[in-house]
Amino acid sequence: MILLWGHPADRPFARMVRTLRERGAPLAVLDQRRHVAVVGTRVRTGDGVRLDLADVTAAYLRPYDAARMAAVTRSAARTALTRRAARAESALTAWADHAPARVVNRPSASASNGAKAYQGRLIEAAGLAVPPSLVTGDADALAAFTARHGTVVVKPGSGVRARVALVDPGDRDRLARLAACPTYFQRYVPGDDVRVHVVGDRVFAVRVESEAVDYRTPGADPRQRRVDLPADLAARCVALTRGLGLHVAGIDLRVTPDGEWFCFEANPAPAFTYYADADDVAAAVADLLTR
Repeated sequence: MILLWGHPADRPFARMVRTLRERGAPLAVLDQRRHVAVVGTRVRTGDGVRLDLADVTAAYLRPYDAARMAAVTRSAARTALTRRAARAESALTAWADHAPARVVNRPSASASNGAKAYQGRLIEAAGLAVPPSLVTGDADALAAFTARHGTVVVKPGSGVRARVALVDPGDRDRLARLAACPTYFQRYVPGDDVRVHVVGDRVFAVRVESEAVDYRTPGADPRQRRVDLPADLAARCVALTRGLGLHVAGIDLRVTPDGEWFCFEANPAPAFTYYADADDVAAAVADLLTR
């Protein structure tokens, strides 16, 4: 039995449900919009799913923070639903960390993505270069960092998604607010982005060309094409994924005009459906779950 836990409107989750159903794989889909109760290893949901976690051989997890979902926050029974969702979330997360099943990916292994500066050390240990970085709430420290490295970007230092932007050293109002919120900065690296999806020992890469600082910005008009990574770089991406304790990762690289490679992060829950190799990645994840 393969367990899928997440929100049906989430595109990667929906793609994996569809791909596995097309293969006829035995599935149990836990829809986060519905009430989920976990007692011991027994799971039941408001839409009729009945499951014993002891029967699960593999799991694909993409849960949202249930307490922030509209199905909970817009309900008249919000407080009770929040408590129930928190209990189910806690129970399923604990199970996912210790179950003998193959879990894509275990919550504890995914945690490093919540602290990008820490994860950067792990990336470097795997043999990949990380741009010089700084976490600070001190405007003077940022000024010294900018003087040393030139163009600098500000980016999310946690697992909360946000866009990357250039730092404007002349924006005194924003710099004045820095003391209230330590922030993650990094030397800007020119070049093209390469999104690498590692699935087990398989590697899929897409080169993304854009004039924008962050190609996810509306209007950036990114151009994608599949590419083959140099063999040694692909091996390091696989080693990084394994070293983080992950089965699947979305690794963000950038290659400079001079051919130098940098790594920004390894995402344990990659939104692979955005990229040109989505069909291949979905098939590879399905292979991993059914093997």
